[in-house]
Amino acid sequence: MNYLQKKDRGVILVLGEITLKFLYTSFINNIMELVRDFKNLNKKDVSIAGGKGASLGEMIQAGIPVPNGFVILSNSFEEFIKENDLNIEIDAVLDEVDTEKMHTIEQASEQIKSLIINAKISKDIEKEILLYFKKLNSKFVAVRSSATSEDSASAAWAGQLETYLNTTKKDLLDNVKKCWASLFTPRAIFYRFEQKLSKSKISVAVVVQKMIESEESGIVFSVHPVTQNKNQLIIEAGFGLGEAIVSGQITPDSYVVNKQDNHIIDISISEQSRGLYKSVKRGSEWKELGDKGKKQVLNKKEILELSNIIIRIEKHYGFPVDVEWAKEKGKFYIVQSRPITTLTGDDKLIPVYGKVFTRDFSLLMLDVWYKGEAYDPKPWSEKKQEYLPYIIFVREDGTVKSYYDSRGVNWIKEHIKESIKKDKSFLKTLENEVKEKLKPIQPIYDNEKTLSKKDLLKFIKNFEMAYPWVEAMWWLCEMSEEELEGINITPIKKLREKTTKLSSGTDIVVRKSLTKLYPKIKNYVHVLQIVEVENDKIPELNELEKRDKGFIYTENKMYVDKGREFIENKYNIKLEDEKIESKDEIKGNAAYKGIIRGKVRRLMGHKQIEQVREGEIIVSPMTMPDFLPAMKKAAGFITDEGGINCHAAIVAREMKKPTIVGTKIATQILKDGDEIELDANRGIIKILKSSNEKEKQNPK
Repeated sequence: MNYLQKKDRGVILVLGEITLKFLYTSFINNIMELVRDFKNLNKKDVSIAGGKGASLGEMIQAGIPVPNGFVILSNSFEEFIKENDLNIEIDAVLDEVDTEKMHTIEQASEQIKSLIINAKISKDIEKEILLYFKKLNSKFVAVRSSATSEDSASAAWAGQLETYLNTTKKDLLDNVKKCWASLFTPRAIFYRFEQKLSKSKISVAVVVQKMIESEESGIVFSVHPVTQNKNQLIIEAGFGLGEAIVSGQITPDSYVVNKQDNHIIDISISEQSRGLYKSVKRGSEWKELGDKGKKQVLNKKEILELSNIIIRIEKHYGFPVDVEWAKEKGKFYIVQSRPITTLTGDDKLIPVYGKVFTRDFSLLMLDVWYKGEAYDPKPWSEKKQEYLPYIIFVREDGTVKSYYDSRGVNWIKEHIKESIKKDKSFLKTLENEVKEKLKPIQPIYDNEKTLSKKDLLKFIKNFEMAYPWVEAMWWLCEMSEEELEGINITPIKKLREKTTKLSSGTDIVVRKSLTKLYPKIKNYVHVLQIVEVENDKIPELNELEKRDKGFIYTENKMYVDKGREFIENKYNIKLEDEKIESKDEIKGNAAYKGIIRGKVRRLMGHKQIEQVREGEIIVSPMTMPDFLPAMKKAAGFITDEGGINCHAAIVAREMKKPTIVGTKIATQILKDGDEIELDANRGIIKILKSSNEKEKQNPK
């Protein structure tokens, strides 16, 4: 060792020719990587792993459920071609192709495939492939071709290359060569010439993936391929292996899902007489399904679970995707994802902000939303994407609507889940912090006190400090069982129930206090900002009147006299309300049963409270505690939002008034004076006579 250290400059000469050759071979092998595991690949590796391989690696790194596997990199194929001196022969054969004469394409294909199939794989490449296969610890694997120009914007190679299912160790190397050879099938050669790629360097990698014994499988398009509606995805599902759907040998079920709020729009069931399954002996075989084939393949819960996975994939990549999926032992797996290249026009997804809630909150409260924001929205923004606001508030129609970018919502949910997983005490800490932070303000909002300016600003400051913990509590209680992945949040839910009056009660304190402080503008105190109250710089009455009519508020900036189009163009986004699919009937959930008929009174915000008359039916986005005087006069209630434990539902049961909640669209359809039937036994609202019809019959 000492000798080598002292004589390192001459060590190569001393070691001799054999060692030089060994070092050279090792150096070349290190430079030319032959095989790589999925987990060490990402979207930047398309040039060596192909579209499929790079995509699978990227998804694993993003936490998408993908079956384990590895990629035989394009380096292996190129080295195989070089070792067998096939380059010149392949080019010579391709030079004879005339795309106008199909037989020349077929002849070229047969010649080139024969050259590849009959050539030998070197010991170095064979050793690497078998080593990775052993690590995979799976008797059966799927072997798929993955061209290095595959799945790009200029060349969609989907369906051009080959896949070999249920491959064992015995036929693994042969199927790898078949995948290499599939770069020269007649359709692949024709596609190469059609896309003007005949002289371009096109290589191929091979994906080797643990075989999923699919109970059900299928395809998902994250943008509806027919209507090209970017807010809808469509799932195709069949029994057995997905190859039956891809090859068009069965007609699958199809399910259309709205991506904004993840609800099912349409379910179409197709009877499936037979399914393709892995054979006990080898390969795949068709099996008769009998009565099973008449059933719906995925239930509603499974549809939404799969939909959530696809939405995550699309959001991760930032473009529409075509995904192949499979389900084994109740768990979904993604076996392939590629861009959708068949959309017309601009394929860039425009972020859609979905409406989360509608409440007539004061502008001062909206200030708190931003100043006390729990999570910086910047981390979830893609580095390449322009920074977008987390929440956008729109005041219109006498109330305020809040729109959230779902990417931000998903980021927050994942962030909270990761916090829980990393720190077992997180939930208890959250519970304690919420209780502690609300101590100084809870008695105030519970009793709806009127505060001096000094105490009001202190109250607001305390609310800002509590808000990060409160928001985490809110989001946890909004998450589904599937999203929570078995996390028990019962104590947090109980705490949430104890603080149900937090938002509305705080807003009441703000309004009452501001009204006492500024009686001359009592009708407009709800459009004052914190900084204006702090510095006693109250805007002119005409400015407040403009704000009251409508504004857009985001990132602590307010835009008055600006429509939705302004903010949509500014950030290149879309603000989306619930779509109206039918005006004949409105459906919701019964909170208190009964059937009544009466006239509609829209209660959008505080200004309409005094307009409600005895026996009218209140239609509101969601009722609030200070709506109680109006609710006592009404015969029943209808809301866009809320469940059976929302404010409207609780009051309905106390007052024994028929009520339907969660209609999503009632305030968009129903107008003041409409005569309706509220059937809370069935959860249906019917319009008997619209106010427009009455005006036509009785012109003024």
